[in-house]
Amino acid sequence: MVVAGFYFKLNVKHQKSCNFGLSNFNFMNKKITFLLLLALTTVVSNFFAQTLECFPTYNAMGFKITDISGVQLVKVEYKKESDAIWLLAYTPDLIQISGVDQYRGSIFNLEEATTYDVKITAYTGSGANVLPTQQYITLDSPSFSATSDIKYVSPNGNGDFSAGNPGNLTTLFSTAGLVDCGTTVLLTNGVYKQANLQLSLTTDCTENTPIIIMAAPGATPIVDGGEEVTAAWTLHATIPNLYSSSLPPNAGHSTICVFGNQALYPYPTVNAEALLGNYNLASLSFGYDGFVRDANTIWIKTLNGDDPNNFNVFVSSASRFLTVYGEDLDAYLKIKGISFQHFGKPILNALGSAQDSYGAMVLDIRRTNHVYLDNCRFSYNTSDINFSGVCSNFTIQNCLFKNDAGKWSHAMIKKSNDFVNTLFGTISSSRARSVENAAIFIDQGRLGVIRGCNFDGMNSGVASYFDTGFKEELDIYSNTFIDNFDAIENDGLCSNLRVWNNEIIRPMAGFSVAPPLIGPRYFYRNLVHGMKGRRNEQDDPYFIGCEPISGQNYRSQGIGIKTNSGYTGNAAKGNLYFFNNTFHAEDSLGFVMTSWTDEWATATFINNSYSHATSNPFFYFDLANSTNSDFQLSSQNENYFSYNSAAPIVTAKHIYGQFQCTDIMNVSMLESTLSSISTSTNIEIDLPAQYDPQFTSTSAGGFELANLSLMVDAGTAIPGFYDYQGLSPDIGAKENYGQNNIDELNSELFVIYPNPSTGLFSFKSSEGLKEFDLEVHNSIGQQLVSKGNFSIDETLNITGLPSGVYIFTLLSSSGKSSYRVVKF
Repeated sequence: MVVAGFYFKLNVKHQKSCNFGLSNFNFMNKKITFLLLLALTTVVSNFFAQTLECFPTYNAMGFKITDISGVQLVKVEYKKESDAIWLLAYTPDLIQISGVDQYRGSIFNLEEATTYDVKITAYTGSGANVLPTQQYITLDSPSFSATSDIKYVSPNGNGDFSAGNPGNLTTLFSTAGLVDCGTTVLLTNGVYKQANLQLSLTTDCTENTPIIIMAAPGATPIVDGGEEVTAAWTLHATIPNLYSSSLPPNAGHSTICVFGNQALYPYPTVNAEALLGNYNLASLSFGYDGFVRDANTIWIKTLNGDDPNNFNVFVSSASRFLTVYGEDLDAYLKIKGISFQHFGKPILNALGSAQDSYGAMVLDIRRTNHVYLDNCRFSYNTSDINFSGVCSNFTIQNCLFKNDAGKWSHAMIKKSNDFVNTLFGTISSSRARSVENAAIFIDQGRLGVIRGCNFDGMNSGVASYFDTGFKEELDIYSNTFIDNFDAIENDGLCSNLRVWNNEIIRPMAGFSVAPPLIGPRYFYRNLVHGMKGRRNEQDDPYFIGCEPISGQNYRSQGIGIKTNSGYTGNAAKGNLYFFNNTFHAEDSLGFVMTSWTDEWATATFINNSYSHATSNPFFYFDLANSTNSDFQLSSQNENYFSYNSAAPIVTAKHIYGQFQCTDIMNVSMLESTLSSISTSTNIEIDLPAQYDPQFTSTSAGGFELANLSLMVDAGTAIPGFYDYQGLSPDIGAKENYGQNNIDELNSELFVIYPNPSTGLFSFKSSEGLKEFDLEVHNSIGQQLVSKGNFSIDETLNITGLPSGVYIFTLLSSSGKSSYRVVKF
């Protein structure tokens, strides 16, 4: 260590060595020695107390820095072990967890199974200290290779679990010692009706001794928690198109009914019941095909009047496939290549219980670590995978989750949760709210990865508790969410949540962060489009715009980002980061974000693209409410665009429930107008743009930028995010990696300046050329200007042309060259 030009060897392990070598120097008196020792001790106590922990996943790494007393700032750098250049990570957040101050942050775009060096520099009022470099290895994709202890099972097996004589799945899991660390269970072809299996861990398993449950080679096993309705269907005597049938044994009160290839909506009752809001199957009051059931009978009615006798109809009869009691042990449980369907029958309790039924789920994982799923299919289940208690180190990849609840309205999902008990008896209702569940529910834990999955028609793709259950180091990336009510519900207590490279199509809410507690949360390069309003009812929450509701047009808005939960607890607010995302809406009630009040500590938006086909991308509720006087929002280098030139960019409602709104037509007025309405001084909107992003398509998987889009290279470089080409990242989720579709881009023969320009351009020639022919084309190839024998000393004036990207083509004796220029 160098202090004031002297070298001091530090050895704090041995008390006798703590003179820092001062005896080697001939200081004039002991007082100076004492003061220097005191100063050095203070520096050492600040510099050398920090502790770095990193938590690598497959393609990212979280870090935590503790023991930070006196530290005002930390810098985190990283590199591949084989590289020479250090990269700067994004600035971490200073947060507090369980009373401990710490810095938390993340490193992105890493390679699997790769060694990385990580170092931190801690800055105090006394200086800076670089901690020793540490090495971490990112995870390798999980292996699902069978172990040596293989148990074969078949749907009707009763053998010794050998390949030639498979055994029974229920027998296998109910017999002590048959399924243990190092066991592989191979399911052969067929439909398995076994349910309510249990696995209790008594010791830690390891990567070398996992418990594997997977399809046998070449097999496609199906685990079915339902039964087909085989009794004849009878048409109701007086109600048109209403059919009834007897339920199969053990399927009473089924919460799942699959009619052909569609999950039907569970209406509260057949006929109107005032105590259940009068929503009923007979009138199809929600405008959706549905069913009602009790302990013995099921009724079905569709809008088309379909006869169920002509369709396959399945109902649920089982509430679980497998419950794992992990007892905080490492399971290394691996499940691959299996289809699970029709799990959904609730367990009914006696009247007066706190809950009249418990939810159903395929996999009930309790306090279990190291769980891995790959290439599984979950179809028409109440919920699919539930992690309860602390569950850490799990990966769910390449799985399909299918249902239709995500297409239902807000009102449909919220109605008819319980029995209604009166003096005159009990009204047993179908539980629509029993399907208000997630494909994957996470209670608490760390190091979870969800990647490469498809969530089709789910109420929620991924969800967690609103205000309990701490989750940290979660990666949700490269997934597709289609027609989900809430695609990714990352509510409540999270730290180092990383959500990137997902496509979310037609959500009611793309990201739910209600509320964003603790933090940080990162949303990077996600594509969210087709946000769509849903039908609601008068007695259910609905969108209140800038005019009173007319008639019965009760609708809820579809949004890309949802906050505003009304949380009233004491947990600290967290930071939100939205970088390089693309949001696009087409429905008149589809918005990028609708915001009442800021529940976050800070919300930072950089390089995002917001567009709407017909209306305004943003809608702010209640902005003039006194609670919003400190409304915080930071935006940089973002593009706002409506394809309807008459539509505003933002509509800001002053007070929720009233109808005073302010429309903002131009991005130059965003900061001043939002600040004026809210009276907040914490709204910063820097360098906003308002250009047609020029998407090559706006269909699923599209939204690439055209080569000449003004969004190309228009973003700002963000430390820690280096997956772009060119001098700057593009605005939006999709980087443009194509080449300009012109003859040649030559940056050496001529120089055109200034570029960008307001419309006046000058020219220089590296070869001393005095004149040339000049053509100007717009971004779609139309020729707008043609000048022959244009002098190198002339200035080209195109101030009369619209702002945008143009191609200047210069023809001279040295050849033809083309240049991309921008006119503001």
